[in-house]
Amino acid sequence: MQKILFSLSLILLLTSCGKSNKFTIEGNIKNANGSTLYLEHVEVSKTNAIDSVKLNASGNFRFKKERSASPEFYKLILSKQSIDLAIDSTETLKIQADSATFSKNYIVEGSENCVKIKELSILRANTGSKFLQLEKSYKAKEINDEEYQKQAYLAIDSYKEVAKKYIVTEPASTAAYYALLQTISGMVIFDPYDKADNKFYGAVATQWDLHYPNSPLSKQVKNLSLQGMKELRSDRTLEYKISKTIDVFNIDLPTVSGSKVKLSETAKGKITLLEFCSYLAEGSPEHNMLLAKAYEKYKGQGFQIYQISLDPDEHAWKNAAINLPWTCVRDPQSVYSENVRLYNVNTLPAGFILNKDGEIVSRIDSYKNLESDIAKYLK
Repeated sequence: MQKILFSLSLILLLTSCGKSNKFTIEGNIKNANGSTLYLEHVEVSKTNAIDSVKLNASGNFRFKKERSASPEFYKLILSKQSIDLAIDSTETLKIQADSATFSKNYIVEGSENCVKIKELSILRANTGSKFLQLEKSYKAKEINDEEYQKQAYLAIDSYKEVAKKYIVTEPASTAAYYALLQTISGMVIFDPYDKADNKFYGAVATQWDLHYPNSPLSKQVKNLSLQGMKELRSDRTLEYKISKTIDVFNIDLPTVSGSKVKLSETAKGKITLLEFCSYLAEGSPEHNMLLAKAYEKYKGQGFQIYQISLDPDEHAWKNAAINLPWTCVRDPQSVYSENVRLYNVNTLPAGFILNKDGEIVSRIDSYKNLESDIAKYLK
């Protein structure tokens, strides 16, 4: 019996020794003598620098850290360039890079998911560059507003086609999680409140909750998935209050006259339609006629519209907005605005109904039902 117990103890010891509770990121960076390489831990709401090393002429580096029970994401930072990495079952990642092309032409070994993350990060960076070039071309009047928006959405769709492949193939992977939650120029790519996109949140959330139920990352994607589903299933009525996480009233933008008007000044104590739009988009005149009908019907009952234009061309916006009877403002940051990111605006027009306390109570799914949606909150 003692021999059996000894044998079992030995087996358990060997088994526990076979799986390290640490992970290692090591490698070599050429032409980086004297530069500092940082290792950052990417959490749900923040990124923390957890280690660093000053590189010498050899360029060799090595970080060894405690492994979490669930997958986690990390960044290597060198002179404002970064490499995104994931640690799941991997024990050792090896990185080969040159300081000049650190974030694009690196080689990663030891993790198939990190190879996929490299492809996605480079694609995201290239898409961001396309956005900047489009904005430059638009400001130079080389392309019109319609072409600008068309090319912007095509650029995002090209990223999504690659991302969908990783999400559908292996939704429990770190590559799938990474693909789902990226942004381009501050814009959310996969919108949990969009019917087509929400199913991808559901796929990743289900698998991560099954494999890593206690992970903060699992809880994050699960919450996003559930919030989107609840909105879609209840006529897009928000069960949670966005105002608890952002200051809804904290929007202060210029009108056609140039004077700034705060959302709080027009919306406090009223039922308000907060809308992001493009006055130069196809169908905009017809859309504003629909708004005008609702506005005339309900303005005497405490209804107000605060309409934010994302048109890059200020002169064209002024010509289109000058005769509208409600509050018309313009965000000079256009699609790169922080407000676009905060409100998950991926399509235009995008409308939200605010109650008299300044809480977002509904996101407009179909403007065909606008009048009944307004009447519901005026009661």
